[in-house]
Amino acid sequence: MTQIATPVTAVSHRSLAQWLFNPFRFIAGFKALLLGLIIIALTSLLGSLSNTHFDGTLDVHTGLQTAYTGMQLPLWLFLAEGLINWLSLALPLYFFGLILSRSSLRFIDVLGTQALARWPYLLTALVMMPPSNKRITRYFMSLAMQGPAADPLNYLDMTVFIFAMLVTILMVVWMVVLMYRAYSLCCNIKGAKAVITFIISLIGAEVLSKLAIFAVFTRI
Repeated sequence: MTQIATPVTAVSHRSLAQWLFNPFRFIAGFKALLLGLIIIALTSLLGSLSNTHFDGTLDVHTGLQTAYTGMQLPLWLFLAEGLINWLSLALPLYFFGLILSRSSLRFIDVLGTQALARWPYLLTALVMMPPSNKRITRYFMSLAMQGPAADPLNYLDMTVFIFAMLVTILMVVWMVVLMYRAYSLCCNIKGAKAVITFIISLIGAEVLSKLAIFAVFTRI
């Protein structure tokens, strides 16, 4: 009988796709938590270097707080933002998992996979590094606040800024997909129940994270 061999390239492509869009089938628990926390820390560090704030579960703003305060904000604030964003979603997802899941559920799996799911924002932090993004932000801030005119726009800065915005939008979508798949897999919840509870958790996390970060920010 003739057997059809699976091409090596097809297997590698499937593996790459799984690692990119559903890595939680291969890594969870403490390993996912450790790797996720490292990613959150690196994202926060890069954010501090470019004054890019992840000031909400899904939010990204570059240079805004610095424009308001006129000072460089401390690294611990960027780290606090990352931890608040992570926990604001992981905790309600775990709560829904306890209620709806019919299988055993480990808290560390939810924490670890949700931390790891934030890795696309590390790429966002990288594309926000060029000074062009800050110059464009200052320009629009000066228009909005009717303050002193900022440096005039140039095509290179606009190109870099538009590219960064497109990458950021893509990373938001990618991250949300990872968050949902991590939730569905760890809590063994599928279908409408998974979608509805995830959306509720995500909206709640966005509100909670904004309030918590604002409370921390006002203490500086």
